[in-house]
Amino acid sequence: MSIATGNAWKRHTALLVGCCAGCFLGMPTSPAWAADTVKITEGSTVTHRSTVDGDSGQVYIYIGGAFPAGTHLVTFKYLYDFTGPEGNTSGYITPLLFERVFDGPYVLYTVAGIGLGFKVNLATGPQTIYFDVVEGIKVPTNGDFTFGYINAFVDAKGEALVRSPGTVDFDLSADPGEGVGGSGTTNDWAVTAQGPPFPVVTLGTTFSSYGAGADFNFFSTSRTYSARASGVVFTK
Repeated sequence: MSIATGNAWKRHTALLVGCCAGCFLGMPTSPAWAADTVKITEGSTVTHRSTVDGDSGQVYIYIGGAFPAGTHLVTFKYLYDFTGPEGNTSGYITPLLFERVFDGPYVLYTVAGIGLGFKVNLATGPQTIYFDVVEGIKVPTNGDFTFGYINAFVDAKGEALVRSPGTVDFDLSADPGEGVGGSGTTNDWAVTAQGPPFPVVTLGTTFSSYGAGADFNFFSTSRTYSARASGVVFTK
């Protein structure tokens, strides 16, 4: 599994190398750390699917599960193995952390953490980028946090510096069965489909179904995207 380097925010390069590479990527080979951690993965299988988005700069949120409190996010894995309607062979992904809040019949997803952004390229197999939160909450404080991404390279305020069409395979309907997180999870993803004005991911921005009064609304049906996020929970 290769780590896609891309063009990340220059001002966070030292943080990325020092924190992620020096600490998190060392954990799988460290017996002392491995014994004191539990690996967590949420999302869907990273497999070839039917299409890739043509819309630019949209937001995608995994709504089929959530991370346990205390999850230290490490990687975002995805598949981008063919071009979509726009014919793009590259694009941008910025991983995001969301907190879900239940409000009557609605669930609002609030941007809680903004990850390091990457330029990504078409590839024949799965690719992995760092899930390094550089603005906002880095570690979920309760069991109501999930993840997503925006097809854009954003600044520290969550506003897009450059957008791209889709960069992840998806199916038009949600796959049946459990998500990669296992029991109690699904393969449901929500997606925006609007612009201009395009979605922004400023901390505190909300996303939900029509009628919830969120800042941005989801498309009417759920889908399944070939993406998942992994991290660890320290047990000691």
